[in-house]
Amino acid sequence: MSDIDILNDSTMKRRTPIVAGIFYPETEAEIRAAIQKYQSMNDDTEGPCKPLAIIVPHAAWDITVQLLARAFHQIQGRHINQVVLIGPLHEWHEEGIFVSDSDVFETPLGDLSVNRDKIDELLSCTTAIEINDIPHLSEHCLEVLLPWIYTSCPGASIIPILVGAYRTSHIHSLTRALELTFADCLDTTLFVITTNLSAHFDDTEAFEQSKLFLNMLQERKTEEIVSLSKSFQISACGAAGVAAFLACNFRSEALSDSPAAGVSNKPVILGQASIRTEKGKTSSVLLEEPDKSVHYAALCVPMR
Repeated sequence: MSDIDILNDSTMKRRTPIVAGIFYPETEAEIRAAIQKYQSMNDDTEGPCKPLAIIVPHAAWDITVQLLARAFHQIQGRHINQVVLIGPLHEWHEEGIFVSDSDVFETPLGDLSVNRDKIDELLSCTTAIEINDIPHLSEHCLEVLLPWIYTSCPGASIIPILVGAYRTSHIHSLTRALELTFADCLDTTLFVITTNLSAHFDDTEAFEQSKLFLNMLQERKTEEIVSLSKSFQISACGAAGVAAFLACNFRSEALSDSPAAGVSNKPVILGQASIRTEKGKTSSVLLEEPDKSVHYAALCVPMR
């Protein structure tokens, strides 16, 4: 049976879009036009890194589309067979790490197949990870990224992971499971971790939290990220997944000449964006200056 036949198999479990037309365009033509428009702005830009991972927001495209375009521009030239998607579960009281039981994630552009073999490997690594489709069916954070993956990584399968309420042992378990599952295939794997930088506080508080989180992220202070998130000194929605990935010590020659290399390179900030509310209306602006109120950012984590 061919890959196309597999995706069209009516017996397969399918996760259908829930925020198309709300967080991003609804039709294939609109999506392709938006991606082409913003990707073309980066055509003359040399990517600063060959990313093992990109860290991107999951807000509506009208706020973050330029950041998404900058991030996915970085992966040009990489041959990617699988994309590991890690995002937060917005039902914040729900503890756990959840992988999907679906076989296919639908997008308005076409279907993305779920890599069941890698899902099974993750499940074999720890009891902290469970297979449960219910969180995935109602969560938007990974869905808004799927059209970019479909166009930027043609033919790649996906491994969708949602992280629930902060629990240090769960984060450590996810780190170890990622190490064990993907160390031998890093050259064909892309990690896409989604997080916002801060919740909706006043400009001063939002900026201070965003600045603190970005600084710790760039310095890879994963334990501090977890600790401050649990104490609500950081309100970044997705910090747990970021911390789990940055703590990985992948023992693979795909990362460097050393067989004991980890995620050691400093994440590179590609852009930042803010969202402001004035007279009851929400507006956004892409910012280059680091001294503005920032709620979102895109970063890449180099392979070498």
